Amino acid sequence: MSDADIKAIDDVKDRLEFFFSDANIRQDRFIRKLLMDTNGEEKGRVPVVSLLKFNTIKRYTDKTEVVVMAAKALPDLLTLNESESSIGRKVAFTEEMMDGNIPKSLYIKDLPLKEKESGGKEYGCSVDEVKGLFKEYGDVVLVKMMWSGPRKQKQPDGCAMVEFSTQDGLEKAAAATLTLKDGAEVEAKDKLTMGESKIEVMLFSEYLEKKVEGNKSGNKRNRDDESEKEIRTFTFDWKPGCVIKIKGLPEGCNREAILDAVAKQLDISLTEVKNKKIYADFSIGQTDGALRFLEPDDNVKLMAERLKSGELEISGSKVQDAFLLEGDEEKKYYDDFIAFKNKQIRHHDENKRSRKKGRHGGRHRKN
Repeated sequence: MSDADIKAIDDVKDRLEFFFSDANIRQDRFIRKLLMDTNGEEKGRVPVVSLLKFNTIKRYTDKTEVVVMAAKALPDLLTLNESESSIGRKVAFTEEMMDGNIPKSLYIKDLPLKEKESGGKEYGCSVDEVKGLFKEYGDVVLVKMMWSGPRKQKQPDGCAMVEFSTQDGLEKAAAATLTLKDGAEVEAKDKLTMGESKIEVMLFSEYLEKKVEGNKSGNKRNRDDESEKEIRTFTFDWKPGCVIKIKGLPEGCNREAILDAVAKQLDISLTEVKNKKIYADFSIGQTDGALRFLEPDDNVKLMAERLKSGELEISGSKVQDAFLLEGDEEKKYYDDFIAFKNKQIRHHDENKRSRKKGRHGGRHRKN
């Protein structure tokens, strides 16, 4: 293998890491269809010969062995079939993951536009420049610039979705840059600009909620049709003694910091905490939160006691109070949780139906 091929492996590895990422699969129909069709000819994999047709891979190589070696360099993400002719993901991508970007994304608008010499407009900024606005808060895995209009006459909307690799990155960016929250204007700590344009920032989840509400109010006939469809509902068979209420969380706290405290108490890694489905119920700007466990045990009660006494800290600080929820308080917590999950399901289903009907607001450009 030549020196050029060895260098190409690193470049192709970066492209494979992006192509097979959750962020890209959500908006790449070709790859998503192949990966999710586990009963098809490729058994949930993408043929190497197909990947070699991708322009950004052709830029580096036209050799099968280079793509195969690049895939082998990503053992935590990718797998090869026995003949090494097709590539799949180690963790399968499922329909349930389609909305996984929502809690990790921002929606931004008022991006600069400029006139094209041939007529019409184009973006006056690049994907990398948009990424640069948020790099100090966390790793940005995808920027989707938004367009609308007929297929051959697409015009930029001046808007984009910015997806972070982690919820922590999103929370840091939101805390610093949001200009719109809960339908009202707010003062951003870090005001973002591009040229003469002042960038407006809101949570992508809030943007989708407003979009769904707008679709519903703007088309009564569709609303009536949708109401006749079967509605999915979320149920949860909760058990008493599984929720710790936490008050007086330190400034700058986030979910990762709360789960870090759980990891210390249980003497396990943060990944193991997440694998146990222990959930930190907390949003940016709140001073109170909760920890939810699947099963009651002595560790839950002990953790509440240690948090209350200050033996167990969050982000290096003692919380104001911590206690196990009981009785009506516990029931209300789960009633609110179930109502929230059902609201999420309704938004997901309405959004999915909107996509099927071609009402998703135009095509997007991926990085």
